[in-house]
Amino acid sequence: MGASGLGGGGKKSVNVDLNLVPFIDLLSTLICFLLITAVWQQINVLTTDSASTTASESATPPDPNRIDLSLSLMMDHVLAAEGEKNTRINHLQGEPDYNSLMRLLNDWKTRHPDRKDVTLNTDSQAPYKQLIRLMDTLITADFEDVGVNTN
Repeated sequence: MGASGLGGGGKKSVNVDLNLVPFIDLLSTLICFLLITAVWQQINVLTTDSASTTASESATPPDPNRIDLSLSLMMDHVLAAEGEKNTRINHLQGEPDYNSLMRLLNDWKTRHPDRKDVTLNTDSQAPYKQLIRLMDTLITADFEDVGVNTN
């Protein structure tokens, strides 16, 4: 073996232009995907009340006589809970019965005229358009502070 066999005299140039554009495209796509999914993973409770106070700002203890008002959107019915009293409103042709629901909400408003808050619970399988329409129905019935809880 001579000196040229050990790589002494015949070196080749290693200057290669590496195309970084595909790597940048992949990185930007991954960052966008991460940002989009990270935001939706954190949304469990959403409130529409922009003037609400935080827990640290509220100094008054909760009222023990307060009745919780909530609606639960299921795949085939809406469950309306006024404290311990539950009312089931079945869907009509795959959609919630908004007329019956509006009558119930008007009854709630008659019994609790000062209340503006309702919690809207939804099943993870419930259609998004039904959730939005229920929120609109609640706001129309003068329940402007709608808290959404998705499980």
